[in-house]
Amino acid sequence: MSEFPLVAICIPTYNQARYLVQSVTSACNQTYPNIEVWVADDASTDETPEVMAKLCQQFPQVRYYRQPKNLGIAGNNTWLLSQPQTEFIVRLDSDDVLLPNYVETLVPLLQKYPEAGYAHNAVHEIDERGENRSVRRIARTQEFQNAEDALRASVSGYRVAANICMFRSKALRELKYYENRPEFVEDYDLAVRIADAGYGNVYSNEILACYRVWTDINTPRPKRKNLQLKGYIRIFEESLQPAFQQRGWDTKVLKKQRQKFAIIHSAYCFLPIYNQQERDELVGLLKQLGDSTALRLRIFLLSLGLAPFFEWQLHTELKLKGMVKSWLSKLKTGSTVKTAEPT
Repeated sequence: MSEFPLVAICIPTYNQARYLVQSVTSACNQTYPNIEVWVADDASTDETPEVMAKLCQQFPQVRYYRQPKNLGIAGNNTWLLSQPQTEFIVRLDSDDVLLPNYVETLVPLLQKYPEAGYAHNAVHEIDERGENRSVRRIARTQEFQNAEDALRASVSGYRVAANICMFRSKALRELKYYENRPEFVEDYDLAVRIADAGYGNVYSNEILACYRVWTDINTPRPKRKNLQLKGYIRIFEESLQPAFQQRGWDTKVLKKQRQKFAIIHSAYCFLPIYNQQERDELVGLLKQLGDSTALRLRIFLLSLGLAPFFEWQLHTELKLKGMVKSWLSKLKTGSTVKTAEPT
């Protein structure tokens, strides 16, 4: 085994020229001595080609490819991650940033645990302007989590601080990357499938990256809720349900979690950015995800204009839960942090 195996940092991008310089530069400025950087442009309509032309001149390790037509997130990611012939692959969104020791820290962890399919870590959370919001960590004490524990834990959501991960290329190839998988929850789905395939994961509590969280509800991002709900339905029906049935595990927990997810996401579907037709479709998806008497009551109350109350209630519950987990994390790390909730 090479002491410094070649690592590819893969950056998918679409219309994020304003963030590319910082993202690509962070990938190129790693303290690790053996990296290559791949950027796949999903037919952006902004200044991405001009920005990348300058970056390619500045950093010889950068390889840039522009898709002739838009493939969508899953399609572009699948193409991109299948290109490098390296032992490890990092997937970095083009609005996120790696700290200099990211690769240097995670490669030894994946070498230490050959049963791990990916490595993840604590992050700084930043907003769309690049300003620090908090630190995100997960409430986990063990460095390595085996496949069965990871699969059971994934029922409640994507168990990472942020979707900035280093993958074992072998695991990605076995699972055909994101091929024909749901968009906007594709990383959650991949984590479930990696665990189902028998791979665990490793976690570093060290802050190794900056993860951008968009706070402006007037951006197009909230309108992805339709695809997100469809994605959750596919994850439970096509990934989690078969995995549990194959192992003879009780699937009642899946039904309960589907109902819980539906209630959690119901308030967002009554934001003023949606028209009545869009809202009706979202309500239909909520019922398909996890219909229950509690959900129908919640939808009725939301239709009466109580969305702000339920949003406040959810944020308060998450804040209190985060405070408890932060206290537990403080006992471990000696510092006050914010603990990430499953996405």
